[in-house]
Amino acid sequence: MKQIKCEGERKGLTGESLDCGSFSYRLEMDWAKWPDQMRHMTVLNCCWGGGGFLYVVTGNQDVPVVVFDHDGNACKTIAQGMFGKSHSVSYTKNGTLLVADAHKNAHVIREITAEGKEVRVFGTKGVPGDSGYDFDYLETMQKRGENPTETKWNKNAASNARIDSIRRRGLPFCRPCGMIMTPDGEYFAADGYGNCAVHHFDGDGTYIKSWGAPEDFRVVHSICMDRQGRLWVADRENCRVKLFDTEGNLLAVAEGNLSRIGTVFTDDKYLYAAELDGGVTLIDLDTLEVAAQLGAPGDAVLKVHGICVDDGGNIYLATNKANENNLIRLARME
Repeated sequence: MKQIKCEGERKGLTGESLDCGSFSYRLEMDWAKWPDQMRHMTVLNCCWGGGGFLYVVTGNQDVPVVVFDHDGNACKTIAQGMFGKSHSVSYTKNGTLLVADAHKNAHVIREITAEGKEVRVFGTKGVPGDSGYDFDYLETMQKRGENPTETKWNKNAASNARIDSIRRRGLPFCRPCGMIMTPDGEYFAADGYGNCAVHHFDGDGTYIKSWGAPEDFRVVHSICMDRQGRLWVADRENCRVKLFDTEGNLLAVAEGNLSRIGTVFTDDKYLYAAELDGGVTLIDLDTLEVAAQLGAPGDAVLKVHGICVDDGGNIYLATNKANENNLIRLARME
């Protein structure tokens, strides 16, 4: 197993630019042109799809998915009323979208068309997998005189107690975080808020198997596949990224000078790890070495929950903030 050491010197924003080695980006805070009635949406994630459209999930039940063009204009909304909390979105080879519903009572992932029509539902709505997860576990701990685990970046007692309540790997799903479709048409899911598992489904949506345990993951928050067919998984609260083959064998671990990992994304050259507490780390897919670490943990502007990259190498950041800086573009400069 390879250890990917993320230990380079990091620096924050310099005016409106962000640089690391040969990587240089212009910060475009106002790229997204939100309609007045949608300003200050909480943006959780995004992905590019067919026709040059960016699909953005907000977590808002009335406006769960907003569609932008390449110039940042909001074109339409889809899937109104279908999700309790649309947490992530990925585009499939079939031209559909996979949207994980992270609402505490949902426990499903929906595959929908680009127009917002339902294709398939993974999981059973309202029925959580048996991981032991308890949304109100902080109250239980307080009655016992116990304190939840506290990590470097997460100081939210209720959140940490919920993670502590997970006792075992459960079946799909318990507040899932994300799903992808592979080039072969199979599916892999990150089941993280109330579980500690990666789940594998075949092309018909039939469950195959899972891997993971509480000692392996502390919030399985995102998953993606690279061009070599390997799976990158965000182990959020442990501030690391794990690399697996499709059978669940661990190939590499990236850790070091990272904050919590919000989302992982790959293009043809790099793995992009969005850091929830500040920054973006790029890992070369061929060498499995760090290519760049943009921004620094603690950087308030670059607290990134979701990330995707377009064909020009421009990076799009979903910041999980209810303000006008909720969807930022880092424009690649030569």
